[in-house]
Amino acid sequence: MTEPTKAPPRAPSLLRQIAVRLTALMAIFALLDVAIVVSMYAFDRQALAEDFIEQQAHRVDRALAVSPQSVTDLPDPIGVSTWNVIVVDGQLRPVLQRQNPSPQTLSLWPDASTLDWTRRNIASSGTQVTGARRFSGQAGPYWILIEANVSGGAAYGPVIGQELLEHVALPLVPLTLLLLVFSLQVVRRMLAPLEAAAREVDGLDPSRMDARLSALQGSHEVGILVSAVNRALDRWRHAMLLLKSFTADAAHELRTPLSVLRLRIDALPDSPGKARLGEDIQAMTRLVNQMLDQAQADVLPTELPEEISLHDLAAATVTQIAPHAFACGHDIQLVDQGGSPIRGHGEALGRALRNLVENAIRHTPPGRPIEVIVGPGPRLSVRDHGDGLSPEEAEKMFDRFWRRSRSGDTGAGLGLGIVRAIVEAHGGVVTAQNAPGGGALFLCEFPPAGPA
Repeated sequence: MTEPTKAPPRAPSLLRQIAVRLTALMAIFALLDVAIVVSMYAFDRQALAEDFIEQQAHRVDRALAVSPQSVTDLPDPIGVSTWNVIVVDGQLRPVLQRQNPSPQTLSLWPDASTLDWTRRNIASSGTQVTGARRFSGQAGPYWILIEANVSGGAAYGPVIGQELLEHVALPLVPLTLLLLVFSLQVVRRMLAPLEAAAREVDGLDPSRMDARLSALQGSHEVGILVSAVNRALDRWRHAMLLLKSFTADAAHELRTPLSVLRLRIDALPDSPGKARLGEDIQAMTRLVNQMLDQAQADVLPTELPEEISLHDLAAATVTQIAPHAFACGHDIQLVDQGGSPIRGHGEALGRALRNLVENAIRHTPPGRPIEVIVGPGPRLSVRDHGDGLSPEEAEKMFDRFWRRSRSGDTGAGLGLGIVRAIVEAHGGVVTAQNAPGGGALFLCEFPPAGPA
């Protein structure tokens, strides 16, 4: 037992692929920005020292706002062996200090005009970083002096982290998200014509070979794609017309040798073999006629030139086929329930109704009537009093070359396919169902007659 073929995995949408690639590209840009910032700070020790003093001064100022004791309780920064904090008020007096200031700091003691300064000195124990930052309070200006002995680069880690947060992450993340959303919206709008073209392709009706994609407003590439699809549809239509023309020509050309063959068989002496040959020729002739009818139904023009009276059409068809029905043991009846006219091709509609009646004659036991019903409205129906239909038969019987599993059914399965092609060419729908009280009912519904 063969396993069912698995459907191929669905490929991700073009919008999703573009979104993933844009996100990856922006992540690369962000990492590159981080690498540039880190490398710049790694080679600029003075800038690191200035930012270190700035960070520690603000840390002390926040603690000072709580209480002077909070400044004393502050832990030493990471990577600093010794450090000292001195707070100088507006009268240039130290109001808080953890240790006595060094001689270098005393030589740089702030005056009223001092703003901010930072110094670095290389010593045997590490780098001496000293600096002052001016703040403004309710009582006037005050200064916070920082003295620190920095050993290694661990002390600068928080400085670089804060720099990345303030000058890389905070401006870059919103800008990246905004750019990503904007790019996706632009891509979505650019892909909208493609989605519209896909919907048009899905809506193409195989019976409408003249349908084409409309010229969509979009990019030049979308226009090229739509033009290519329309050219492919032109080639498909040309190939289908050639195939249908070939089928019609072949069916037409087969009529003559079949007629000659029938005449020669009729000239033979009567025998069981002659009778079987006659039945075969009759079946072949019917098949050729059906092939020609199918080819003509497929190339019906979409314009509906004339107004057709369904009652007159049904009456003419019943009159034509009544002798055949009587010979097969059936009574055929015409029932008018108020039919309304439609626009269409009288010859093609008559051929469709004749095929329905012939189908009813073949599948109804002798002695049971067949009814051709006109109306109500733009409707034509054929009802038999046979065995009815199974759900499978009602679903598939209008497919070409589908044959009902019945003994004595010598048809090729084209008759009801021809009916559907003709009815759909007139904008109608044909259905099959079980009739109330037994038998089958074939119903053709058409749109009402409109202007020519």
